Amino acid sequence: MERINLPFFYQLGTELRPVTELKVTEKNRIQSFITCLRAQNRIQSLLGSYSTLTVCRASGGELLHNIGNIDDWVKKTPSEEWRKEDQNIDYVFQQVISKAKEFEIVLSAELQTLATYHVTQKGIYSTTSLIEKAEMSLPESILNKIDSAIVEEIRQSGRCLAFDVATASAFHMMRATESVIHKYYLQVCKPQSKKKLGSWGAYITNLSQSQNPQVKEVIALLQQIKDRHHNLIMHPEIVLTPDEAFTLFEIAQSAIITMAGSLPIVEKKVKSTQATA
Repeated sequence: MERINLPFFYQLGTELRPVTELKVTEKNRIQSFITCLRAQNRIQSLLGSYSTLTVCRASGGELLHNIGNIDDWVKKTPSEEWRKEDQNIDYVFQQVISKAKEFEIVLSAELQTLATYHVTQKGIYSTTSLIEKAEMSLPESILNKIDSAIVEEIRQSGRCLAFDVATASAFHMMRATESVIHKYYLQVCKPQSKKKLGSWGAYITNLSQSQNPQVKEVIALLQQIKDRHHNLIMHPEIVLTPDEAFTLFEIAQSAIITMAGSLPIVEKKVKSTQATA
């Protein structure tokens, strides 16, 4: 996935278009050259940053080459001769103008072929946060109690939710919830075997033996998710709607927060910076 910097393309247009409209004379050569330099820097950034743009590369390269020819002329020509008659450099300027017009047309045509979409906001979540750091929807105190694998599942769920890949979002959120359920089960029931149980029903049955009111609250949440969401997701023919995935994302968060609140803080692995002999 490549994030598009929309202001960059606006700025590119404001700097490329003046090159196509240049009326170069002996008196304004240097000012015209400065106009070309502004466009040159932006075009270099474009071709260096957006590898998906392939059709316009040849045209862009030719434009940059011709601007480079003007740069060479400015560097080797004494300043007192910049305004003197010189048909050769006038021709190079005309080449730059021609190539700029060609590049503008080719780039515009290629941009129209790109699969560009506007991602709609989901609830109160900003699109950027949902795509890049959905786990931040959880309190920091909870994030300190879940491991990186669970965090990654929540992050993937948020990303899928943002792009309306609803069933995949639900699948990742269920995986995250199941991992927390197992850790919660170990904390509450303290079984001799640390192996995972075969189903949500098995976890709920074991947790039901506890008389702790907080555990009973968790059981109610898990039973609701199991009956209304989890069992449906297990059927391959079921396709969730974005609204259903959003609802599950919210409910699963509540379950994770409630369970993780009883878990110990997870020790984060820190890479040693000590030099080895």
